[in-house]
Amino acid sequence: MDLENISNTNDKNGLNENQQNSFMYKNLLLLIVITLGVYLSFRFLLPLVVPFLIAGVVSILYYPFLRKIYRNSDIWEGRKRRWILVLSVVLFYVVVLLILGALCTYLFGQCKSIWLNLPFYQVRLLAIIRDCCQQVDEALRFTNGESYAYVEGVIGTVMSKDLSGVIPKVTGYSVQFAGRLFGLVFEVIVTVMATFFMIQDYEMLREKMMKSEWGVHICKLVTTCKETLKVYVKAQGLIMLLDGLLCTVAFFIIGQPYFLVLGPMVAVLDALPILGAGIFLIPYAVYLFVINEVGRGVVILFAYLGCVVIRQMTEPKMIGNKIGMRPIYTLLSMYVGFQLFGVMGFLLGPVGVLIGKEVYDLTRNALANAI
Repeated sequence: MDLENISNTNDKNGLNENQQNSFMYKNLLLLIVITLGVYLSFRFLLPLVVPFLIAGVVSILYYPFLRKIYRNSDIWEGRKRRWILVLSVVLFYVVVLLILGALCTYLFGQCKSIWLNLPFYQVRLLAIIRDCCQQVDEALRFTNGESYAYVEGVIGTVMSKDLSGVIPKVTGYSVQFAGRLFGLVFEVIVTVMATFFMIQDYEMLREKMMKSEWGVHICKLVTTCKETLKVYVKAQGLIMLLDGLLCTVAFFIIGQPYFLVLGPMVAVLDALPILGAGIFLIPYAVYLFVINEVGRGVVILFAYLGCVVIRQMTEPKMIGNKIGMRPIYTLLSMYVGFQLFGVMGFLLGPVGVLIGKEVYDLTRNALANAI
């Protein structure tokens, strides 16, 4: 009898083990399919629906705010509500465009000032190159001015080649710019119209979504992505603010006249993976050391180290803890997203992981119930 019970138990355990192996393989296949699906969606589908995605994000974030303000007043009912939504959407995009226009105008003015002072910087750079070449001549026992003459010839050759192709390039870029500008205007119009239609039917769309099981999961996914976006924007904004203040103060200390432009610019560069603040601060520090401005160079190096510490110690922890991902996974998703999709992938990486996680949990539970 005991032998029979043991045999039955072994058969039962063997069956359970087969089920577990099958479930494990299905999970692995599910992970591969979801990962591939998220990648293909971001690669091919996302560019086609960008205006509607922006409209959806604006509606999800903006409509609850409007409802909270106007729901206790009479204008939130009937035809008045529609006009309120129209005016609110138009006002939102007008404010956004005004802010972007003011920012671009300010940056254009600063760039114009730098361009007007470009001859001074060219003379300064040539003086540095001449000093370096003179040291090379002394070290290698060349004729005085031989190295600089060679470098000057190379610079002249490069500039002549570049100038010869300027007109065709400018013509080609002008045509591309005109086409891209028309496309951008069209996308803005579509985005504004889509935002109005979505925000007008927000309650009805949400009610229909909540009546189906998949709709509930989609709403949950949208809520998760919304919270992720809030956390990400808040974290990046805080880090860029700290980096911008640090770099602005550093440029002010060394007497850089464009400290109000260079500080925020370095903060934006620091938000880009791979590039970072070092793409500007390190060459600038080297330049200061070359011209014997050691103290100013040290200040710039300390500013760079400060940017590194702020980002590396703050970013993964702030984002990972609040969106339910470990810092290493958050950092990995940002890096992989950047490698696959460029700068936008820096944001799409964590969002893609969260979308994949929600779809995986939903499908895995369905598989577990079916076994």
